[in-house]
Amino acid sequence: MTPISFASFRSSPIISVHEALGADFLIWNQMPVPKSYCKGVESEHKTIRNAAGLTDMSGIKKIWLKGEGALEVIDFLITRDCNKIKPGSAAYTALLDENGNLVDDAIVFHLSPQESDKFDATWLICFGAGFGVDYLTKSLQDSKVVARADDNTVCLMLQGPYAETVMKRVVKGGLTKNLGRFEHGLFSILDSDVMIARTSYSGEDGFEIFAESQDAVHIWDYLIANGALPVGFDAIDIARIEAGLLFFGRDMTGFETPTELGLTFTLDDSKKNFRGKTAWQKKSQAPRHKTVGLAIDGLDPLWRHTCVCVNKLPVGRVTSYAASTWFGKTVAIAQIKPQLAVNGNQIKVFDGSGCSLKSRKGIVHSRRFYSNFKKIIRT
Repeated sequence: MTPISFASFRSSPIISVHEALGADFLIWNQMPVPKSYCKGVESEHKTIRNAAGLTDMSGIKKIWLKGEGALEVIDFLITRDCNKIKPGSAAYTALLDENGNLVDDAIVFHLSPQESDKFDATWLICFGAGFGVDYLTKSLQDSKVVARADDNTVCLMLQGPYAETVMKRVVKGGLTKNLGRFEHGLFSILDSDVMIARTSYSGEDGFEIFAESQDAVHIWDYLIANGALPVGFDAIDIARIEAGLLFFGRDMTGFETPTELGLTFTLDDSKKNFRGKTAWQKKSQAPRHKTVGLAIDGLDPLWRHTCVCVNKLPVGRVTSYAASTWFGKTVAIAQIKPQLAVNGNQIKVFDGSGCSLKSRKGIVHSRRFYSNFKKIIRT
């Protein structure tokens, strides 16, 4: 088996487009990605919530798989039951180590026959920023599965209440297949065959477009010409925190269980086995913390890992936060003691220097501040 590996420094095939738009960059998965564009983060966040925001997500680690035993290899690797992921559908899933800790999250796509012909694969796994590729490599040893790491296929994400409107304008013949959430198919944009999936990372409706690198600039420009607006990762970060969605490297570090992260919905108990199942079942009986949302007074910046206190005693830490002008508060994701993870519980947060005299009030909240296009925050 050829080892799966990505370049130590990767580049999006359409980086020149972002440079021309005046983007600032950050590094994600060894790839420079747009942090924000010249209109600023607040404007881009409003685009996601009110219109259709377009983001280059090519930094996602894409692995195409095919061959004898591919289903069995993937099925042991992930917590979902692969037999339930039918061609043309996908599932958000977790990957555990032998100790029952979550080491990556991923979306697993079971390709339709048309997609398989186009991409010469049966499955596509899109990993986040964790250790999933390493675990997949170990799983493929001594197997007949062919796996291919891909930096040439561009992934464009379109999110917002008008995302579907834009897609209907640009897809040749319209979106003839009524895609549901986590469904995908092969379509044509500007006479180029592309895979389109209905997925999102913002709490809004959304689509991902997988296109060949030579077609990507034209498709990006065509989407912009039909109503999409460019948004960077900073705006995406605010939106995903408002939606209660986790990010590996901040909210997930490889040392938490799905129970502690509130991701047990990704585990299929009907499966006889998957890596780490027995260890996770044992650990889930006594979780060390729970991952919750916090609604915090004010919009001043916090430190990541800010201390969360109850009755002046530390009970947890903030892992992600966003100054949400949409809600007029700071919204955060935090890990706190399980017995205190009750909606409405009052807390205080302190800055990164420890429990200083300067504090801010807040309440424990469901992680999902935003869902179904409605503000649901309650204070």
